[in-house]
Amino acid sequence: MKKALVIGSLNMDMTAKVEKLPKLGETIFSNEFYESCGGKGANQAVAIAKLGMNTTMIGMVGNDFQGEKLIENLIKHNVKADNIIKSDELTGRAVITVDKNGNNNIIVIPGSNFKITKEHIQNKEKIIFESDIVILQNEIPIDVVEFSLKKAKELNKITIFNPAPATELSSIIYENTDYLILNETETEEIFGININDKVYIGKIFHKKKEHNIKNIILTLGEKGSILFDKDDSVRKYDAYEVNAVDTTAAGDSFIGAFALKICETNNPDIAIKYATAVSAIVVTRQGAQDSIPTVEEIEKFMELNS
Repeated sequence: MKKALVIGSLNMDMTAKVEKLPKLGETIFSNEFYESCGGKGANQAVAIAKLGMNTTMIGMVGNDFQGEKLIENLIKHNVKADNIIKSDELTGRAVITVDKNGNNNIIVIPGSNFKITKEHIQNKEKIIFESDIVILQNEIPIDVVEFSLKKAKELNKITIFNPAPATELSSIIYENTDYLILNETETEEIFGININDKVYIGKIFHKKKEHNIKNIILTLGEKGSILFDKDDSVRKYDAYEVNAVDTTAAGDSFIGAFALKICETNNPDIAIKYATAVSAIVVTRQGAQDSIPTVEEIEKFMELNS
């Protein structure tokens, strides 16, 4: 069986549901509040594991109740969690606001996620060696991301990087990432390209060439996604029409499902179509990790919507 390794964040999500997202300086009421296990890294690891792939996670939590709960939740979803490191820093948290249409904004308090170091990853080199694909996000220190991607490529692994939250990226990241997966906000922050620009596709293509990026996948929510592949072709993929309730884990579930299928098939078309179905189901449910569907649910959804 193929093996996936996720190196990334674990957060306790605190979500408030509201009619509309607040304006600057505005105070509003929430009609529902709940806590759930999250973190982009953990969400992606759970997605991959729930879809049936052997999955290990490397990350850091605090030596506190929240950290224990996050580890327990990984184990519950069949993610190997014995490489989660404990820190004296508090476990990471995310404060999430979700409106009636499922749109959200998120504030991340990194906590222990920012205490993981390159040395921690170096000590786990054997796990990277034993994996087929390595997935990272941007909720851990950027030097750890760079080191991990470079190490994974030295060991000839498939690499995926999701630059969320968005920040300036180095040539080390571009050169050692097989699939750069980002949304419209991250595209604007990193490349300075607004997708409302009529020629945004051409501009992204130019950035891909400029930075020698192998593959870019741009996710556009209800507008679908676009692949800029290593052979310099550009392909669009439609989204499914669903009633969104909470989009918090849409991107993470897409990445997890894509990682599974690209590892199984080495075919980005198949992988993107599968990932699109998974994220479509996820947005119809509340929460992050608990919203990720089973293989049977995905197969049924794709059959009904074919």
